[in-house]
Amino acid sequence: MTSRDEGPRPGLHGPLATPEATANEPAPFPKTTTALPNETAFADWRDRLTANLSRRSDGRWEPLTWTHAGEP
Repeated sequence: MTSRDEGPRPGLHGPLATPEATANEPAPFPKTTTALPNETAFADWRDRLTANLSRRSDGRWEPLTWTHAGEP
């Protein structure tokens, strides 16, 4: 399974994954930092939300927002 914004996601995660594999997983949601202080919603957030809700719940949703440094 792949995300629109990232590379392939691992097939094994959560309690069955090793601590190293869990530490290397991408962040589950965008986080603002001093380098990326702004958070903006994707233009297709409604489509993303619909896709997230229609797929089997495994805890891996496509983010509805993204973080950036300057103006979008």
